[in-house]
Amino acid sequence: MVNDVAANCVQLRNLLLSAYPCDMCLPEPLTPNLKIDLLAEITQSPDIPYDHAVLLERVGLRTGLDAVI
Repeated sequence: MVNDVAANCVQLRNLLLSAYPCDMCLPEPLTPNLKIDLLAEITQSPDIPYDHAVLLERVGLRTGLDAVI
């Protein structure tokens, strides 16, 4: 969705990127001794609605990227 917003609309893009569900409780980043790896959410993989491999193949980068990795 962010890719559909014009690059010069920085504030709108930031708003979209910083959105999160109402029922999600974000940790306070200024908490002393915050251990990110102990948060339950860190073990959940994000849902990605599209296939990055297809996009990389379309622009001709997948072969080179696979060779490097």
